[in-house]
Amino acid sequence: MSLGALIAPILGSAVIIALAYAGLSGALGAHPWWDQTVALIGAPVGAVLAAALARLTDRRTRWLLAAAALLIASLAAAHFGKVRFAASFAEDTLAGRFWYFGWIATTACTAAILTLVLTPRRR
Repeated sequence: MSLGALIAPILGSAVIIALAYAGLSGALGAHPWWDQTVALIGAPVGAVLAAALARLTDRRTRWLLAAAALLIASLAAAHFGKVRFAASFAEDTLAGRFWYFGWIATTACTAAILTLVLTPRRR
C-alpha cells in the first residue's frame, strides 16, 4: 500500500471537518447545534469507505458517479427534512431525522468523493 493511499482518506476527512468548523455546513443549511458534529461522524466514514473501495477495484469513475448521485440524494433529504421540520414548528421528528442524517450522509459522500480523487491509481 502506498503512502498516498494512506494519506488520501486522512486528508479527505480532515478537509471536510475543517470546512465544517469554518462554518460551511452551517451556511449551507445544517442546524447550528450540530453543524460540526455531522462532519465528525460522516467524513471519516465516507473517507474510509472510499479508500477501501479504491483499494479493491480500479473502477474509480463508477464509484465517483455513485458517490455524486448519493451526494445529491443526501442533500435533497437534508433540505426537504429541514423545510418540513421548520414548517411543523419542530414537531415532525421524522423530518428532523431526515435533516440530521441527510447532513451526515452529505459529509460522508463529500469526503468519499474527495478521497477517491486524491487516492493515487494502482499500477
